[in-house]
Amino acid sequence: MSTMTETLRHEEALFIPSDDTTRTHVPKVEGDYLGHITETRTLVREFKTNDGRNVKARIFNYKVEVAQENATREYKFTDREGTDHTTTGEPYVGWTVSGRGIFRFLEPGDGDTFESNSENNVAYLRFCQALGLTIETTRREINGKTIDVQVLPTLEESDINGRPVIAVVGRDKDWVNDDGDTMPSFKVKFVKHWKDGKRLANTTTNDLPF
Repeated sequence: MSTMTETLRHEEALFIPSDDTTRTHVPKVEGDYLGHITETRTLVREFKTNDGRNVKARIFNYKVEVAQENATREYKFTDREGTDHTTTGEPYVGWTVSGRGIFRFLEPGDGDTFESNSENNVAYLRFCQALGLTIETTRREINGKTIDVQVLPTLEESDINGRPVIAVVGRDKDWVNDDGDTMPSFKVKFVKHWKDGKRLANTTTNDLPF
């Protein structure tokens, strides 16, 4: 009966170089990517702003998966030897990138103790516009003045998942792997409207004006 040492002694492993010496690793890069929103999650939090105000917001966390249509786009990168390359968008199809949280600041009602923070809803406004929504404008009396205000829609997770967008991807915080190498990470900074994009067929729709 063989011992463990004898077994390991006869355990063979090989490295056989590939005949394809022209193959170049295509790294992730910053840029605009055609994709669809996936894995949307929401939560409501009440917190203090940097100036000490107590506010309340619904926070939308989401990811964008790069679509097949992105294959026709072009991206540039530099390899480890400093050589510049141009690639199609094909290697990035299927890449899933997390987005920065979108805050929808809520208006206080009777009995609420938090304050309005409507002036900081611009990111949510642009997010809705990127999804193709028509934003209603109405006149309201604010601090004794009648002004035009935009009424931001209430969105459910199912309203967002599968929507086509152009994801603006940038570098996020780098991290260090087990070998001590610094590795880049990426985040969707914001999304833009993809005019010709189609919503994924396996998602549900509702009566919102998309």
